[in-house]
Amino acid sequence: MDFGLDRITVEIPAFSEWRVETSKSSTMTLQLESGTAEIFGTELSPNISYVFNDSMKFAVATYQGCKISYTTTHSVDSEYISDETILKQILNLHYAIENLAKNKRSRILIVGPKDCGKTSMARTLTSYALKTSEKQPFLINLNPKLPHFSISSQLTAVKVHDSLDAESTTLGETFTTGPGTGIYRSQIPLVKNFGLENFDENLELYRCLISELAEVVESKISASSTDSGTVIVDTPPLNVSNWKLIQHIVDSFHINLILVVGNERLLVDLRKKLTLPEDLSMIKMPRSSGCIEKEPKYERDLQQRAIRQYFYGVERSQLNPYTLHCSIKDFVFLKPLQVDSTVTDFLDFISGDAEDDDSIRPKVEDEDDYDPLKGNSSKVVSKPNFKYDSMFERVSDPKEMDLANVILSIIDDTSIDLVKLMTNTKSSDQEKLIELTKQVVSKSVLGFAYVAGCDDATGKLKLLIPSPVSSMPGKILIITQMRYHE
Repeated sequence: MDFGLDRITVEIPAFSEWRVETSKSSTMTLQLESGTAEIFGTELSPNISYVFNDSMKFAVATYQGCKISYTTTHSVDSEYISDETILKQILNLHYAIENLAKNKRSRILIVGPKDCGKTSMARTLTSYALKTSEKQPFLINLNPKLPHFSISSQLTAVKVHDSLDAESTTLGETFTTGPGTGIYRSQIPLVKNFGLENFDENLELYRCLISELAEVVESKISASSTDSGTVIVDTPPLNVSNWKLIQHIVDSFHINLILVVGNERLLVDLRKKLTLPEDLSMIKMPRSSGCIEKEPKYERDLQQRAIRQYFYGVERSQLNPYTLHCSIKDFVFLKPLQVDSTVTDFLDFISGDAEDDDSIRPKVEDEDDYDPLKGNSSKVVSKPNFKYDSMFERVSDPKEMDLANVILSIIDDTSIDLVKLMTNTKSSDQEKLIELTKQVVSKSVLGFAYVAGCDDATGKLKLLIPSPVSSMPGKILIITQMRYHE
């Protein structure tokens, strides 16, 4: 759709990028006229219109040179061609990873500061891995602030078996939307509920969910012949003070290649701090000159857009959400505890645990028979000793002030005997909460509900969900930090 506007043509030289920032409420329609081009590794098809709505920041890259054309309903905030790219480095890195994968499974961790291009690199490497292999890689998002394949406040893992959506800056949209027609989803994510926007608001819960997510991914890889075993892990902004967390991620996902983006000092410091297998490689990758600092408003708009897409779909695949009326007393409500990480670090320091915290390290019972880089199951690993009493609180009688405009995570409770658990007279309330927490963190998120209304007088809830059902699919609801205002 060109909206009757003038079409502008842009010629992009080989190994260059056309970088563009669109404005709020604008619509850009882009076509590849000749040559080859890609957006974050996803190849563009010739003479097909790609539509970019609202505020977007992306780059069209080309290795051989290309010509594109576009129309837009509003003037773009910024657009220019740059030959200062890291395309050659990314391509060389991809070939190195492919060579690594011939001998063992590639487990890649990408770390670095804020807005250095980690997610773009993860997305590009995933797209390249998909194009050059018959098997599918796993893409892991550990940044709860980003709405990748889900709303924000979640950790996700996706076996990528189809091209990532070139029109989205958030690695595809959500559960209910995506390329295709109807409510077809080309990528089905595994989702773990964190419920908070920043990883350091509850490090204990965050570490626990990383372990649980890694365990599920490993079981999926072991059970399927179509999985390459390649795992690419994207992370929130991390620095050397987060080295214990980085160590935990390395141990959980059996990482054998760490990419440190745009920070040589971080690379040097991590080599000193981390306990790593001898043949684990650490590589410094340059930061793309196209990386820009994202304003908080832009990030908030992305979060709200992902929530809206979950319930209402996108322009090419619209949804009609269903309103469900139910009683508050029919559900068990949990809320993630917000723990000040600076207080936790101080307590670790005064207790002597600041430099060696074994409680977050998995214990390998037979290390002589285990090569962590093979990623196979010859090892026996027990889970770290997590403090389950510091992860959630139960909201026994939530009111409108607790639930108004909240996004609720619906937990899969099919194997949880809630009646038996909650009525066990031999256990204290704290013991019941700990047992419930252990089961909740091991479960995946079934979906989300939006609280469109809450009546304190009648105890009734008005919930919005993407598809019609006679009752909620789960009785355990997590009150997330996410809010949505229609």
